Amino acid sequence: MEIKVLEPSEITSSYSSKKFELELDEYKNVLDTITGSEKLKRNILLNFSELANYYISTSDLEFQEISSGKGNSQECYLLHYALAKPFKDLMLLHRDVFLQLQIASHKAEENVVKKDSIKAHFLESKSILHQALNAFQKNVEQEYRTIARFEKSRKAISRKTKHQQNPWPVYKEQFENILEQIQLIDTAGLTFQKVIEIFNSIKKFTKTSYENSLEEAENSRGTIETVLTSLEKMKENEEVPLLVAEITLAIKKIETSSGRKLEGFTDLVEDKVKSLATLNFPTATNEGLLLIKKIDFNRAVKKWLDYELLPYLIDLWENQNNLASYYKHSLINLKSSLKLITNNNSFSPLHAQIATLKEIQKTIGLNIGKQQQIIAQIEHKLENQLLATNIYNSEEFLEVSFQSSLNQYTADSSGLLIGWFQKIKTAFKFLNSSYEKTTSLPQDNAMEKAINCIKFRMVKEENAYYDTLFLNKNFIGDLFLVPRVEEENKLDVCFNDWQKGFNKSALLTGNNLSGKSTFMEDFAKKHFGKDNILLETDSTITIEGRKFKTTKNLKEALQEVNKNIYNTRPVLLIDDLEYWRSDEISFLDNVRALVNFVLSESNRIFIMVSISKAMQKHLDQRIPFSNAFTTRLDLNKTRTEEIFKAVLIRHGASHKKLVNEDRHVMYPKHIEHKVQELSSRFKNNIGEILQAWSYSTKMIDNNLVVFEGEDCSFEDFFSAEELIILKYVFLYKYVNEVLLKNFLGKGYNIHFDSGIKRLVNTKVLLRNPNGNLILNRVITSDIYEILRYRGTIN
Repeated sequence: MEIKVLEPSEITSSYSSKKFELELDEYKNVLDTITGSEKLKRNILLNFSELANYYISTSDLEFQEISSGKGNSQECYLLHYALAKPFKDLMLLHRDVFLQLQIASHKAEENVVKKDSIKAHFLESKSILHQALNAFQKNVEQEYRTIARFEKSRKAISRKTKHQQNPWPVYKEQFENILEQIQLIDTAGLTFQKVIEIFNSIKKFTKTSYENSLEEAENSRGTIETVLTSLEKMKENEEVPLLVAEITLAIKKIETSSGRKLEGFTDLVEDKVKSLATLNFPTATNEGLLLIKKIDFNRAVKKWLDYELLPYLIDLWENQNNLASYYKHSLINLKSSLKLITNNNSFSPLHAQIATLKEIQKTIGLNIGKQQQIIAQIEHKLENQLLATNIYNSEEFLEVSFQSSLNQYTADSSGLLIGWFQKIKTAFKFLNSSYEKTTSLPQDNAMEKAINCIKFRMVKEENAYYDTLFLNKNFIGDLFLVPRVEEENKLDVCFNDWQKGFNKSALLTGNNLSGKSTFMEDFAKKHFGKDNILLETDSTITIEGRKFKTTKNLKEALQEVNKNIYNTRPVLLIDDLEYWRSDEISFLDNVRALVNFVLSESNRIFIMVSISKAMQKHLDQRIPFSNAFTTRLDLNKTRTEEIFKAVLIRHGASHKKLVNEDRHVMYPKHIEHKVQELSSRFKNNIGEILQAWSYSTKMIDNNLVVFEGEDCSFEDFFSAEELIILKYVFLYKYVNEVLLKNFLGKGYNIHFDSGIKRLVNTKVLLRNPNGNLILNRVITSDIYEILRYRGTIN
């Protein structure tokens, strides 16, 4: 059926769906003419916002007409039911593109992306908007066909929605929120320009400071070369006074150039930084939500300067001061020796003085080389770390790490925007996900809800027998293991190749409770029997009858393994690699030792290592960690049918009857339905699902188990300092007060001491037998989602 398109003259009402179509066409025509990123941003901010406001006004008018009984059912169907959700998705996409264009603009100002990348990003953004607008217009045409079919069959389109409540008031609120967010992004962008200017001025002043220092050293070298040339050419005593005068002048320059460099630098930088404040910035979107970071720029920049930049500048100035002192005393000694020569009646060769000058010349050259090395480090930090646009990264903004060094900025500037293209495409693909208006709970209320949630999930004494079947893997035994067929087949191929003499190793990754340890140990038992070595920290290991004790030094432990294997080809298991760290040896040094061991010894030892997905990503940003392993298995997700089987086996072993809240027996199909719900909620993490099953059930007598489900949720009540602690524990498995004090110094008592206590008091963190603080296992998935949502972790 052909759709009739009305001309503007045919539209009598100033507000109608047909007039909206014309407005939409006009917007598309304007979009076609856009030639740059800034113009595209302005087009979205003004023209698209105007289009959205027109839709709101038209729909509002129709809603008033319908409410009074005078409305048009077709217009109501189109504007309130059929097109509202597609148009909301279109608004979300424009908001996301607007944000990404702004991010691209800011990154261009800080020269972290190339002009070609900016141009490509603009073209991609414009193309995606075109695709979305075309898709929306096809949607409109489809809905007109739907109306025509109803009219042809002499049915009112209102029959399609008569049992539904009109959703327009809800959509209107969402539309207005999205428009406010676009305006917020624009306003924040203007404020951010000033932040970038301040960052650039700090960089410029720092550059001037170290260039002046280097210039002084170069001037010293130039003076020495001039004096040396004069001495080598000197043939009579009369020339000496002129040279002494030149040396005297050089000494005076040294005395006038020396000053309080540190105080001068900090005073001027303080003056630049004081205008920075705490600001809220939209930094990303996630499934319809606009993520906003609250950043105390003043505090973050001061802390970064104190910990990351000033130590290098102080080192540079100390080198310069040492050089100036050495240079001054050398010139004074040279001046004295030349004065003695003038008292001689006959001219004598100046070999000793020339040799001295050459030694001074060499020392100055070495000092300049040292200064250039320090300056290279300073420049690297300024170029890669002191970037206002790092606010858009997932890491903590200007974070001073526990080792007092920021994460290295490793992305190549030409490739930075590739991720943005994919991000916008992904946003377009998943725009059907609902937009949510988030409102934060009062913190006390949120904390109370979180405590109640933890209390509900903790193991209860009356449920101990039933819970044990689901939570204790050591109690369960081999009969309770459910094969993970696809992963086992992949590992079997790796093992068979290893048996044929190839260097083979396996890296198992996954979040907490994903089954890494069980999978690893079961494979080792099946294929190696007793020829398996489980390498753990602070334990006694036996290899071919020989024993040795391990510490937390993985390099030493691997050396012991290597020298004690003679007659076997065993499997080496390292479960939870994160535990290998101490004050004496860092985690990264241990990981490097492991990588070297894997590359050199995996032909005679089958090496299996497990680590969390988050830590794997963390390490891959620093060293080629994952690439060292020939086989990589992601155990985060287990197939739903395998989880269902695991639940059935464990429940069957209890010999209890399972009923729902109404005391009706739950048969396997009912259990399968509950498992599917839990699988969706916990993203198919088998351990999380088994745990959730245990705290969702309750034994009410010796033979009856009731599945009640969970009626509480874990709320986010964490401060910024508590999030940093939680991120550390999530990545490294544990923390303690001594570790934090050593890493943070005075900052621990000021900012983190109370955070640790609150996390312990609310049982978010639990203390293990070694005195270390670990995450409460009943909320690990919630903590991960909170860290991800707050932008603290990827």
